[in-house]
Amino acid sequence: MRSQHITMTGEEFQRMPRRLGWKYEYWDGQAHISPGYQIVTVSVGIKPRPVESACHIQAVDERDEAQLISAYFAAFSETTEFCDWKREKILDAARKDIQEFLAGKRGNPHPSSRVAVASGEESIVGATLVICGEPPCLQMLFVIPEWHRRGVATALVSSAVNELHRAEIKTLESRYLLGNEGSRAWHQEFGFVEQPDLFLARLYYRHAQYELWRREEIGDLIEAERKALSSEVNRWKVRIDELEGIAEREGIEAVLPEPWR
Repeated sequence: MRSQHITMTGEEFQRMPRRLGWKYEYWDGQAHISPGYQIVTVSVGIKPRPVESACHIQAVDERDEAQLISAYFAAFSETTEFCDWKREKILDAARKDIQEFLAGKRGNPHPSSRVAVASGEESIVGATLVICGEPPCLQMLFVIPEWHRRGVATALVSSAVNELHRAEIKTLESRYLLGNEGSRAWHQEFGFVEQPDLFLARLYYRHAQYELWRREEIGDLIEAERKALSSEVNRWKVRIDELEGIAEREGIEAVLPEPWR
């Protein structure tokens, strides 16, 4: 994935639609568009889930290192996380992240970590890598492009959740980049819920404000759309007021997720 550089006037830039979690800048007659790096921290309650997949789901083994690196590289090469990175640098990151996970350098690997193996091929096509903690954290989840939209990610995490349930663990935490629309949609569909985050609420509020202003400037809003956008702006304003009130009473740490504390 590469950043975009689009020639346009300043007025056109002011009115262009903007993707949530992306950075928009303007200079030298061009819009410069690249992913932002706003982290969203979410969690999901643990309960038994069905595991349905054309792949075989099994526990991670240290002997999987080479295949995990290969699958990581294939899965992340065109994502927002590695926008504008050269292939060699992405491969280096794949080696580092997988080796550090297996070595426990970022926290002990949890036994719920799973890989998906393509039936008849004995090749790893995806993985969910969980590290121990209070609560455990879904550190990495990836599926190679050829297996996207086939339920592999859901099967992997469902299998991990079932193992966590057997261990009587109540919650699984995860994090993703706001600008990664696929990851955001998957987490929401699986049932992950955002942790209180004042900075993120302010970002949602500004995004909704901008879209309402932009559509009013263009003049193409129908009444139902105006009401929906206005409601979105008001909803985030109420949430910000609520979080700022908590921050005043309990301190800023009370309205920020764990990575910011």
